[in-house]
Amino acid sequence: MEVPKFSLRRVAVLLSAVSVLGATWAVVRAQAPSKAAAGDTHYSPLNTVVTEYYPRMPWGGYPYSAYLDAEIADSDVHRVLYSDERTMLMEVTNPPGLDVHMHGHPYASVFVRDSGSTAGAPGAVPDRIANNSNATGAGAGGLADPVLDPTSPFNGQGWGSGPAPKGMEYPACTTSPPQAPHKPLNRTSAPLHFYRIEFRRLDGEDIQAHWKDWYPEAAEAAPPVKNLVPGPNLGPNFSKEWPYPIVYDGIQAAPNNYKLLFEDEHLRFVEVIVRPGETTPMHGDPYPSVLAIGSISGDPSSVTYTKLDPNSPLNGQGSGHGAAPTIMNMKVPLCETMTPRAPYAIHNGGSVPVHYYQFDFKRIDGAGFAANWQKWYPWMMYMKYMR
Repeated sequence: MEVPKFSLRRVAVLLSAVSVLGATWAVVRAQAPSKAAAGDTHYSPLNTVVTEYYPRMPWGGYPYSAYLDAEIADSDVHRVLYSDERTMLMEVTNPPGLDVHMHGHPYASVFVRDSGSTAGAPGAVPDRIANNSNATGAGAGGLADPVLDPTSPFNGQGWGSGPAPKGMEYPACTTSPPQAPHKPLNRTSAPLHFYRIEFRRLDGEDIQAHWKDWYPEAAEAAPPVKNLVPGPNLGPNFSKEWPYPIVYDGIQAAPNNYKLLFEDEHLRFVEVIVRPGETTPMHGDPYPSVLAIGSISGDPSSVTYTKLDPNSPLNGQGSGHGAAPTIMNMKVPLCETMTPRAPYAIHNGGSVPVHYYQFDFKRIDGAGFAANWQKWYPWMMYMKYMR
């Protein structure tokens, strides 16, 4: 019996569709988040944010097209982990030799790193590409970074660098103004891997006049939360590095002040607000962290701290501070690196909320990343096939 030609064509189309679906599924499986039984294999999550529209408001006269924004021009390299009308958190991955698409960043940012060279990571060498569109070598960490517009004031000039806390190699942080479109080429033997917190709105000192509109939740009375009563009923200590019960974790002990925005097996991204006149419950930070600060609430002396254990070596000693970028009269963003921190209470005696973001590293990749990235993040090996 003769088979009609249209049927053969339909079969061919169906087989082609199945093939495409199979290839897509293979990529998805390669990138999917790990389960609890995944052992020492660390996977990055897929983009978890449903795309929503927020008005694009580039800072500082940034003149480049939205089509060149990193999450649009190269979403494989810049994976959006969290996004709202105030901020966007991206995981940035640039494997060796990857053909990264030309892209830029219209907002001021804080880079957060727990691997790679803290001396040669993005932004750690101020002005490293200001006068050289093909900068490379030891000072630039083996990164060639051609730029779209060599005359732009947004080519890495004036970035601030925050060192790791004293006695630690990581975490480290960098403050950056908007960044003009560029096309970085990684010439090292391991991926560049870090996180970027972008401020959709850079509050600065303007928060003092506009906070009731920008942060209406800070103008509302929060339900009372009692302080924990120290004692054995609170449970065992969380870890050797943080010898306090986990119920002191800020997200649990001070839920009116610490809002969890994103979490996976590697990190937590938290928004912190302390209302005018408010005293938080006693709480602490069980992980090494980076604070990303985009607001100036007023007189710093109006914010005071009460420590649960005044003799603890985990009361913020040796923190690393990253100054604001030195161009365009910028006063923010700022960043600060912290060890785990013993429980404390914050009192805001001012008339403006204290607001910042806290980036917690549940695990520090550190020096082991260069030797283990293929085992920890196997999906990075396949990024070149997603082009």
